[in-house]
Amino acid sequence: MKMTFQNITLLYNELIAKNNSSICVFDLDSTIFNVSPRSQKILHEFALTNHLPELLNITVKTEDWGVYEALLRAGYTQIQNQDLHQALKKYWNEKFFSNEYLHYDTPYVGAIHFVQSLVSCGVTIHYLTGRDVTRMGNGTTEVLKKWGLPHSPEQTHLKPRKDLDDHLFKLEWMQKLAEKNPASIIYLFENEPVNINLVGDKIPQVRIIYMNTTHSRRETVRALHTEIFNYTIERS
Repeated sequence: MKMTFQNITLLYNELIAKNNSSICVFDLDSTIFNVSPRSQKILHEFALTNHLPELLNITVKTEDWGVYEALLRAGYTQIQNQDLHQALKKYWNEKFFSNEYLHYDTPYVGAIHFVQSLVSCGVTIHYLTGRDVTRMGNGTTEVLKKWGLPHSPEQTHLKPRKDLDDHLFKLEWMQKLAEKNPASIIYLFENEPVNINLVGDKIPQVRIIYMNTTHSRRETVRALHTEIFNYTIERS
């Protein structure tokens, strides 16, 4: 069940009107930041490192999940190119989940202005991400600072260990937030249906904002939600 806005102007106005009681929790990857440029850079370096110039012509699209779909579009099926798929997956995992490549991400349209506007109006902001502190903590802070977003440790929540389950980590953090702020209206901005459905099931009072960009394809969104495609605010 969902409500769909072609833009998020109505949602923005609602948040501003309830600024003193609103808490917005944002995922980062594929919610505020488009990660396809990160994957594109990694694919490009893999091609050069392994002397595979034909891979330089492959484009990672915004809606792709990793690089697997880009390879398939280019005709590199997994059955016929198993070694290539395995080598690229290993290389991509090492680079994608690291501090060094986060600065290739680009914000979605309107995302920076949207978050900054909420902050200036007194809305409480948090980031809740499946990134882990050891591999991606420093890079996350640097990128938030680079784009002029709030970046205090009190606002930025990464997994303490990479082996923690993303979905359970986010659910437990959201449950604690809801318990500590019973009078607040909590909004979760998230692109991954698995996370959305879990929070929707366990914490139904949370307002879920589904950023429809890309996701793992493991589930479809079934929790009550508002669907958005960018952060463009229309000015009257």
